[in-house]
Amino acid sequence: MDATPAALTYVREALADTTVTGTASGAFAGFPLAEYPVAAKTGTAEVAGKQSTSWFASFAPADDPKYVVVVNVDQGGLGAATSGPVARAVYEQMFGIAAP
Repeated sequence: MDATPAALTYVREALADTTVTGTASGAFAGFPLAEYPVAAKTGTAEVAGKQSTSWFASFAPADDPKYVVVVNVDQGGLGAATSGPVARAVYEQMFGIAAP
């Protein structure tokens, strides 16, 4: 079954909120999201007997996607805490934004 346009809009807006008020808001604090909106999903995968795997999947600009950045860190802990800042650094380089 194909997703409706309304459902796709809802998901895209929710993913864009992740960097503004969601789990990746800390990693993107101070980033010019009004100019370069980033949509993202953070993740943490538990591994028995090891530290969790951290991942962060994103696209930007959220309103007109041109780039995809996916970061995976084995035994890296939380997605937003470990992989989120790496993705932010990639976007800063791509968009020519000076790091804080």
